[in-house]
Amino acid sequence: MIAFTLPWPSAKLNPNRSKGLHWGATSALRKQARDCATLLTKNAMQGQVVSAGAIALTITFIQPDRRARDRDNLLAALKPSLDGVADALGVNDARFDPVTLRREYGAKPGAVRIEIGGSA
Repeated sequence: MIAFTLPWPSAKLNPNRSKGLHWGATSALRKQARDCATLLTKNAMQGQVVSAGAIALTITFIQPDRRARDRDNLLAALKPSLDGVADALGVNDARFDPVTLRREYGAKPGAVRIEIGGSA
């Protein structure tokens, strides 16, 4: 299993916040999130390779507070990061199956724990 922690996604990547904005308003944030995830995934891999077929992915959102957040919006805000994870693994993100979403409450600034492989 490969495990690592990503920073909490920017609120500007939340679909409810970016609705109606020009794509360029968030493109730098998306690139930064993707590049960060690629780097952290490669560091966590330590020479490990993923097997062929489906790749189990467990995403744990460690929320910075107890404010209500929709899981679908949390996942959507994480999309550039998941693309970065797929880049580092050298796979298409369509292979992430099953994807298990979990939620915990932590402290600011929040984080997202990613576990690749293993049992979901």
